[in-house]
Amino acid sequence: MKAVILQFSEKEGLSLNDISLDDPKPEVEEVILQVSACGFSYHDALIINGTLNRGVSLPRVLGHEISGVIVDVGSKLSKKLIGSKVVVIPKDLGHRQNGGFAEFTSVPFSSLIFLPPDYDSIEKACLLFSPISVAAKAVKTCQLVKDNWLIISGASGGLGIHAAQIAAAKGVKVIGITSSEKKLKFLQKMPWFFAVFMETEPYEEILFAMTDDHGIDAAIETTSMSIERLLNTLTPKGRLVLSGQISSSKSPIVPAEVIFRELQIIGSLGASLPEIDECLNAIKKGAIEPIVDRISPLSAHSLETAFTRMTNREVVGRILISPLASSSV
Repeated sequence: MKAVILQFSEKEGLSLNDISLDDPKPEVEEVILQVSACGFSYHDALIINGTLNRGVSLPRVLGHEISGVIVDVGSKLSKKLIGSKVVVIPKDLGHRQNGGFAEFTSVPFSSLIFLPPDYDSIEKACLLFSPISVAAKAVKTCQLVKDNWLIISGASGGLGIHAAQIAAAKGVKVIGITSSEKKLKFLQKMPWFFAVFMETEPYEEILFAMTDDHGIDAAIETTSMSIERLLNTLTPKGRLVLSGQISSSKSPIVPAEVIFRELQIIGSLGASLPEIDECLNAIKKGAIEPIVDRISPLSAHSLETAFTRMTNREVVGRILISPLASSSV
């Protein structure tokens, strides 16, 4: 089968390469997926540039946001599963086990989310667990009600842009923060945002003016680069939910600010089955739109291009890699 592998050599360092691998065979409780699409996330980018290496063994086929069709099953599973459309809960995929930047991949049966047979876009479905359901958990952790204020860093990223949709559907007023001037006007036109600001603006002062000195009820930090500024926007007893990190640099926190204003800092990781079910139903009804920047064919060049566009902050939502695509769309 065709795949893209990340490997390390003394001469080239970390590099992405097209490779031909043997088709995977299922263990007794595994299925083989024909990959329909796999999202390229910041997680993949951090592995490629060497920032994230904990738990990653090389050489490795990356990619953990996977949708596909079951084409084979292990001996303990029913052949009736063949042909089912599924999304994958990642676990070790793309770390200790080969992931979705390949034509086929093996997945534990326990990691499958089954899609309805008539599900429209199996390619976009790869975003169901991450980032969409992950975003839903982060929003739920904020404990917001209608007319509360929410600020989201990294507003154009996969996590941020879907969190904005989910919160806005609950009647929450969403403020987006972006680091890309190129994407500012585009984001400001999206109906999920009450307002969008550049991270270089003095938005802390602006937000207190907008909220009649009340402040922001909760913040979702998807980048790890704005923690101190987001804390400064919060109302007393406000919540800061951490659900993403794109930099290895440390973020300063003033403990006194947290203590005297009784702020809460909470980590949010993954998603539970109720959140996945809610998001699947919302997508089917059109209440959540998976935001896809482009769909590119499976190749090392496509992953290199996705990496460059992501690090240059040119991506809105997710770039998908699909073995079924003949060119970028």
